[in-house]
Amino acid sequence: MAYNGGFDGLTQYVDETSFELISKAVLGTNLATYIDVRAGLKGNKVDIPLVDETFNVSDGAACGWEANNTASISQVEMDIYHAKIQHEYCPQALRDTFMAGRLAAGQFGGSEALPYEAVFAGQLVEKLNNWNEKFLINGYGATSKGFQYAFSSSYAEDGQTYSTGDVAGAWTAANSIAQAHTMYELLPGKVSNADDLILVVSMGDYKKLALGVTQGNYYHIAPDLTNLFVPGTSIRVVASAGIKDQDDNINTRIMTRASNLILGTDLTGDFEQFKLWYSEDNDQLRATMKWAIGAAVKEKDLGVIINPNEVNS
Repeated sequence: MAYNGGFDGLTQYVDETSFELISKAVLGTNLATYIDVRAGLKGNKVDIPLVDETFNVSDGAACGWEANNTASISQVEMDIYHAKIQHEYCPQALRDTFMAGRLAAGQFGGSEALPYEAVFAGQLVEKLNNWNEKFLINGYGATSKGFQYAFSSSYAEDGQTYSTGDVAGAWTAANSIAQAHTMYELLPGKVSNADDLILVVSMGDYKKLALGVTQGNYYHIAPDLTNLFVPGTSIRVVASAGIKDQDDNINTRIMTRASNLILGTDLTGDFEQFKLWYSEDNDQLRATMKWAIGAAVKEKDLGVIINPNEVNS
């Protein structure tokens, strides 16, 4: 067996759980939990098919055939970004770090430490989660655009998707519920009664709304930060690490149907991979991760976005 720097367990763990880890990195973001996920997408640009049908009801007491309904098929274009990240580690530094962690973990409360293999891989997956969440909101590069661009780019065509005049000023614990209600009022009637409405906000705005619910004496709403809803509505509030909290507290906010947002990926081919190996020539432990991801909005006019020109980095 070839020498691998003494990290047999780590390389074997990554090999055995590679698909699970890369899938978790792509699909484990906070937004991906709720939105429409399309897997098996190949190439750099794909067309997502959408079907819309008319629904005309006729008199069932009459005889004969009355074909008065039609189906229209449209497409939403999605740019797929093929991403990769490569790491190199000093074996001795990893040994020192993980040995220290394993020794310290059992000193408090008698709890057992996680295997260092899971800790190491989990840290990389967490960072990939964060990057993918930012991609969904902001896109990456010149061609791969995120949800923010898709909604804000429709402003020239249809002003329903964008408003700052009606929701102006900083978002605070005191006014967050009122501002969320105003966004709901601006939401097109076509989707106002949808059962999958979400309000996507920054982590800071999420906390302020949670405090607003508490300070507003909404005692009938359970203080569950993992299931926060805009009071008086069925709108789920989703905190996204992809929205950067600005100093002036005027951050991007998106309200739409969860099913209106699409995350595209592959996860069915050989491109996605998570590999770890020891490079004896360089005396380094090396890791490479590759994955495909895309974002698209089905109907840009079926949402409300605040401050779409914000630049997030």
